[in-house]
Amino acid sequence: MLMDGKKIFKTSIPKLDDYLDGGLRESSMTLLWSFPGIDNSPFAYQAMVEILDKGGRCIYVNQSKMSNAVSNEIEHYGWNIKPYMDNKNLIFLDAYSGLINVESREEFSVENPRNPDEITKELSKILGMDGGESTMVVYDSISTLIDHCGDEAVYEMQEWKKIFEKNKAVGVFLFTEWPYDARILEELRRVSDAVVELRAIEEKVILREFFVVSKVGWNGKIKEGATAPFKITAPGGVMIYIPKILVTGPFNAGKSSVIHSLSDTAVSVERVGTTIALDHGHVDYKGFSVDLFGTPGQERFDPILELLGGEALGVIAVVDSTNPDSFPRVKEMLTKTKSAGLPCIIAANKNDLPGALSVEEIRDGLGLGVPTPVLPVTAVDLSKVEKNKPANLKEKELYALLDALFSKIV
Repeated sequence: MLMDGKKIFKTSIPKLDDYLDGGLRESSMTLLWSFPGIDNSPFAYQAMVEILDKGGRCIYVNQSKMSNAVSNEIEHYGWNIKPYMDNKNLIFLDAYSGLINVESREEFSVENPRNPDEITKELSKILGMDGGESTMVVYDSISTLIDHCGDEAVYEMQEWKKIFEKNKAVGVFLFTEWPYDARILEELRRVSDAVVELRAIEEKVILREFFVVSKVGWNGKIKEGATAPFKITAPGGVMIYIPKILVTGPFNAGKSSVIHSLSDTAVSVERVGTTIALDHGHVDYKGFSVDLFGTPGQERFDPILELLGGEALGVIAVVDSTNPDSFPRVKEMLTKTKSAGLPCIIAANKNDLPGALSVEEIRDGLGLGVPTPVLPVTAVDLSKVEKNKPANLKEKELYALLDALFSKIV
């Protein structure tokens, strides 16, 4: 895929490609700028595997650990890279062994990694072997380069940039912000075409990590709100993390059916066949990692609704399409959970039953504006629906709910 005449390299990380105007660009350098304690390498691994899967190649310059340690980490996240190493689409340029005075086992290595000019020469040689087009260079890490070669080493990146432009390659560089001179930090930002910052924020006792795209040089634009929470899973890699989606609605609307149909690991607190406290489930979908929390529908549990709604980032309000008399209760529950104003999707459950209202009728009955999506939800097989048991709902319709909600949250 081309944009403005340049090839786009997808990272396969949701929203990050969007914030980067489609993905990384050929002849460019992107800096994964992390703050201490945050691991940036899975971002590079995921982008690297994406290009390898598409038939491209990768040169991994390892300067902070042995190459086998890198390959073991990548395998740990669930990506099988052995075939790419066997066919030499994945090449390690060993700039680490020389730092610890051991003989390199790699075909390509830098005898003196403390001399950045040697790294440049080896990199240029490998890129020129078959042409660098559709090649990603991952450099691990710029922090190690500075620590061993001195502050001035960052200016060698100018030479690397020329090599990438000549070979139409793309560079991804890992950097951790230790207490470096402000002049060096400024130079890193200046020479990089794009900067993705990995940060953390502490909320009470919860530490959440998120990325911020703070520079996109190939179009000169930074999208408003170009930030997203993430977590790193093994296997799985980098996923956009939404820690809490509230699933609310009146009694018998089908909240448990929604959560149990989305999550194989969902659990409920029940008494006499109905949920009395909450449902909880987890779902991984399209690179998103999401926790779902359901609420009881009976009015006697209203005192705990505000507590259950705390820290939610979005809401799925489940309504019974055949029971318009319950619609006022839906609006009441959105108010009592303090979720009014949050990104919200209406799941019109039981839309396959006789007498079910249309999407437009449900929207009118709830008094909703057009911006609030109302999506039908139906059972896989009505003949198998049991009273007081979660129904098995159609996966495609449930995923449509998630797609609509994610687009509003992130």
